[in-house]
Amino acid sequence: MDDELIKELIRDTTIDDISESYKQIVSIVGLEKFIELSDYAKGDKLYFPKKESIIAPARNRLIRKLYNGYNTKDLAEKFNLTIQQIQNILKDAPLPGQLNIFDYME
Repeated sequence: MDDELIKELIRDTTIDDISESYKQIVSIVGLEKFIELSDYAKGDKLYFPKKESIIAPARNRLIRKLYNGYNTKDLAEKFNLTIQQIQNILKDAPLPGQLNIFDYME
């Protein structure tokens, strides 16, 4: 099929044309984006990571920002993590007030 015919068919596609098992996804992303995702996947299954995995880097940045050198337990409680997990997140972070030699040299 040529591109113009495909575009016309996409314009004429409605939510009623979508299988019931995909209607929830269409309601979240919209019909146009659903069709784009379908074209991207080309019939393959797509894996979507859990929300927690997606937001983990932002969470870790916030933990490093909030860390004051003494509040590991509070951060663990606030973010529903173990103290060990907080320590792993902080292990490469400078201590509050600690200068980075490379920052100092600039």
